[in-house]
Amino acid sequence: MRRFRAGRDTARAARTAAQAARSDRVLSDRFARVRATPPAIEILVGSPRPGAIAVIVCLWNRRERIQDILRIIEQQTTSRGVRLVLWNNNVADSAFYRRVLADAGPEGALDCVQFLDSPHNIGGIGRFIAARELERDGYTGPFIMMDDDQDFGSDFVEDLLAVSAPRSIAGVWAWNNDGAYWNRSQVLVTGQGADHVGTGGSICDLALVQDDAFFDRLPMKFLFMEDIWMSRYAKRNGWAVTMVESPFNFVLSERDQGHALFDRKEGFYDWLRNPGNIPLRREPVGGRDLDDDQR
Repeated sequence: MRRFRAGRDTARAARTAAQAARSDRVLSDRFARVRATPPAIEILVGSPRPGAIAVIVCLWNRRERIQDILRIIEQQTTSRGVRLVLWNNNVADSAFYRRVLADAGPEGALDCVQFLDSPHNIGGIGRFIAARELERDGYTGPFIMMDDDQDFGSDFVEDLLAVSAPRSIAGVWAWNNDGAYWNRSQVLVTGQGADHVGTGGSICDLALVQDDAFFDRLPMKFLFMEDIWMSRYAKRNGWAVTMVESPFNFVLSERDQGHALFDRKEGFYDWLRNPGNIPLRREPVGGRDLDDDQR
């Protein structure tokens, strides 16, 4: 009986591994297609003024939140103006968003809404592809990321702009790890260093997305854990990763795609403890790139 159970468990494990491999191949193909032909940036509301700060939001399974997102941005106290950039991971909701935005207008701090309709759900990494497309379209300066399950106050944009700096990432959801991903303590003081910063409620130097390796070296089985990848990539390359305080609340968090990744996050953290798995950036030095072996 024991031998039978052991054989059955082995067969089940083999099937699970095969299914995971097939899933990773499908995701890899979809990600490659989105990267090769990114969705066009459509302006659905207003127009961006020079100097307006980009706030990028990924949309997936909370379409009823779109009005709240617009309200949060409209009520920001920043004088710079905001270009709200929506990366839609759920094509089934595209028509809904377009109907809502057709009735919206540039109000308060909201200068414009830019929309990127992804043909596939590639998770939060889409926000970084959106940032890269903004840069190709002429955008400069840092970019802010917000999740659609976060309610922020009216000083959110100004709070993040106040700590923005080259080669840095700062965010409201910040943690230090002690040897394991889930063995962690929350960072609560603005400016304090962190091992991990969540993408939702963060501000990032646009230079992050200029490096192809940031996209190429992220394993497909960890694709939906872009916050861990962002943090470890930044730390590996000597960037400042810090906490910034700006009050917020989570809503509808039960729909977060990350719930299914609980165990994989620990595995990703362990994999990233090998520095060789994280690429070093090729930065211009004296007019030429610096190779990894010259660092």
